[in-house]
Amino acid sequence: MSLLNLQEIVAQAEAAPSGGTTVFTESNEKQKSVARKNLWENREIKSFRERFQKRFGFDFADQKKFPVMHDNFDWNKVAKKEGFSSAWEAMKESDSGSNFPQLLRAGVQSIVNSMYLTVPVTYEAWVTTVNSTKDTELYAPLHGVSFLAEVGKKEIYGESYAAGLDIKLVNRKYGTIWAIEKELLEDDQTGQLAKQASLLGEYCRQAMEVICYAKLAGKFTGGAIAQYANMLVPNTETQPSNEANYPFTTSAAPFIGGGYNRPTSFTTLDQTGVQNGFIGLMEQLNMLGLKMSVDPDAILISPFHRFNLAVLLNSSAYPSVPSATPGAVGNTFAYNPIQSIAKAVISRFMFTNTGVVSTASKAWYIIDSKKPCFVAQLRQAAEVEQEVPNSGQSFNQDVIRFKCSMRGNADWIDPRFCWQGNDGSV
Repeated sequence: MSLLNLQEIVAQAEAAPSGGTTVFTESNEKQKSVARKNLWENREIKSFRERFQKRFGFDFADQKKFPVMHDNFDWNKVAKKEGFSSAWEAMKESDSGSNFPQLLRAGVQSIVNSMYLTVPVTYEAWVTTVNSTKDTELYAPLHGVSFLAEVGKKEIYGESYAAGLDIKLVNRKYGTIWAIEKELLEDDQTGQLAKQASLLGEYCRQAMEVICYAKLAGKFTGGAIAQYANMLVPNTETQPSNEANYPFTTSAAPFIGGGYNRPTSFTTLDQTGVQNGFIGLMEQLNMLGLKMSVDPDAILISPFHRFNLAVLLNSSAYPSVPSATPGAVGNTFAYNPIQSIAKAVISRFMFTNTGVVSTASKAWYIIDSKKPCFVAQLRQAAEVEQEVPNSGQSFNQDVIRFKCSMRGNADWIDPRFCWQGNDGSV
């Protein structure tokens, strides 16, 4: 999907008739294909794979020929296989990290990429993932054109006008260096090398999860910056110059056009709050003051509300009143009006209102995940580089150093498709 198409989708979504067909649907498989392309097909890794294959006759991305993720994987056994004589000759005189770094780096890269693809994340359930090809991506979501009016006989048709946003998002770089002792590499018989390398891929994957949930909140109390471990994520970077309140605003201080996407007072996750959020989004207005086609289908929470939400969404009977006239509207044994109304998306990386990750965060959101209202752009999913073994710390201290990095960003394109029921403060 090109960025130009993405920019047009929001406008098409606005024009979709209520109750009509879905304009935009993106499965987890499509999200994963974007990740795979950024892992194995980015320029540097693709060039490395081609050079490696020319020298040794196999692609290190092939898990059958180079099974580095297997528990019984052994570098020496791989090197002794038929067709690997040049690697084995180089490794007989010294260790693989100092005299023949390509084979070791290929293994670590394969481990990192494999782990990146298998580690579980939740942001793919509600975020639109796109390939990024430059430092800064431009987005221009339109809010459609003005509504039609009756035209009398021989009267001139009125002219419509459009409204939209001008948004850009810069790719940011994140990374770390992992160093292992030369002796550990030579003597390791436990598979610890593979286990530690896999964490690089896991952390790169989780980094995008952290970025998405930090940007979901947009801004934090007192101007706090989102932080998880050593990672800092800035507040929303896509706030339009003509919107004073972004990405969430109340009816008292609405968006341009009159729309709003949070209550005046936050509430804990309960049936009334969920119902008010659905009603609020179905009353959403675009920049021209016209009704938007918002059909929310997901509720985003931390593990704190996991079982409460399960009761709210799965009870066949009214879940919120313990006693009263049985069967009456809103009382015990009455029909549950929000049963199966949305899917639950539960992340351990949900932030509190102070910018801290907590599994006890009380924040919750309702979103229309079918619309590309929030974008995660991947410039480089995970890339491993090895320090030259005969220089620097590798030479001075007998350590082997790998640098793992990723580039990308995530942020709102149009937050009118999301309802902030609680920022975690209540």
